[in-house]
Amino acid sequence: MATLLTKVLEIERRQLADYARVDYAITKGEDEIAALEELCLGPNELQRKTSVVRDRTVLAVREVRNNMAKRAITAKNMQGSLIESLRQRSRFAAVDTVDASLRARCFASLERIPTLTLLCHFIDAIKAGDFARAECIRFEFLTREDRHEYVVTSRAIFAQFAPPESADILKRTAKICRVAEMANARVIDLFRRCDPIFVFHRIESMDHGADQSHAFDTSLLGARPISPRERAIVSVRSAFAA
Repeated sequence: MATLLTKVLEIERRQLADYARVDYAITKGEDEIAALEELCLGPNELQRKTSVVRDRTVLAVREVRNNMAKRAITAKNMQGSLIESLRQRSRFAAVDTVDASLRARCFASLERIPTLTLLCHFIDAIKAGDFARAECIRFEFLTREDRHEYVVTSRAIFAQFAPPESADILKRTAKICRVAEMANARVIDLFRRCDPIFVFHRIESMDHGADQSHAFDTSLLGARPISPRERAIVSVRSAFAA
């Protein structure tokens, strides 16, 4: 688990660094477009020059964003593997019928144990590596009406024996995927900056399955079109937020 966490930390570090590169490039492109808008240019000339800035900027970060997309896929695969590993660890047996039978017997035995004593049994199960029984004990404890009398003790015990590495890995892999989406959103920001009404209309059309034959060319994006709910304006600070 420690090795996996180390790998995830390195992927997260690279992902955040690449997001900073994308954000810097897009911000620079937006500033260039803003400067062009201050000049006395005709509509066609302004559109042509802003398009040049837009295309140059998007192409400059294309490889970076592709790398970010690959890391997001890797992170999602890690999430799936870890969740499945945790699920298997909490099973009594690989065969569903056997697992269900053993689980039922475990709950039947736990019914006769006092609530406070359940916490002692939980500690013993964790120390023995019997995670399936420990999970049953925790679930049984949470169903007891008098559990609130031991809320402080139970929280301390459950937190102490919870796998912090697993929770941290799941949190960081989710962040890696989110940062990749944020990079895509920054590119959409640039397209909207160049022609917000046109781009917004075309993206809306694509999101609703309309004819895409007249939609703007998204080949420069190097990624799928982003839906409206994903087009939030983000910053480097939010990307680095935990």
